[in-house]
Amino acid sequence: MNFAGVHKLPTVVMVENNKYAISVPLEKQLACENVSDRAVGYGMPGVTVDGTDPLEVYRVVKEAADRARSGEGPSLVEAICYRLTAHSSDDDHRLYRDAEELEAERKNDPIPKFAAYLKEAGVMDDTLEKDIDERIKRIVNEATDYAEKAPYAEPEYALRHVYKEEGGDQ
Repeated sequence: MNFAGVHKLPTVVMVENNKYAISVPLEKQLACENVSDRAVGYGMPGVTVDGTDPLEVYRVVKEAADRARSGEGPSLVEAICYRLTAHSSDDDHRLYRDAEELEAERKNDPIPKFAAYLKEAGVMDDTLEKDIDERIKRIVNEATDYAEKAPYAEPEYALRHVYKEEGGDQ
C-alpha cells in the first residue's frame, strides 16, 4: 500500500473486515476505529462500506476504480461483513462468540438479504433464485473436484514469473 501511495499507482485495495482476526475481536486488533482509517498514512483515501449491501459496495468500488483509472492513484476500500462460520477447521468459534451474536448477525447475511431485495424489486423470483443456487453449487463442486484431482505443482514453479525469466517465455 505504501508503494502504491508513493507512486500513485492505479490500485484499489479491498479489505474484507469480518470483525475478527481469527478469534480476536477487531477492537483488540486496531487502535483506530476502521481499517480504512489507515489509508491516510499511505497517501490514499480510505472508505468503509457496509459489505452486506452489494449495491453500496459496487458504488464505492466503482468510485475507487474510476479514481485509479483517471490517474488519481490508489484507494483503500473496507467492506464490513461479519464472518458467520469458523475461521478454519481448527477454529471453534463458539469459544469466543455466543449463539445470540451469531443469530443476530445471520439476519444480515448479504446473500439472502440481497435475494429478498431483488424479489421485492421484481427482478428475481423463487424459481430464478433456485436456478442460480443450483448453478453456483455445480460450478463450485466442479472446481473443487478439479482442484482435488489436480497434481501437485512442481517445486521449480514456485518462483516462476516472480522475476524476469530469460529466454522466450517471459
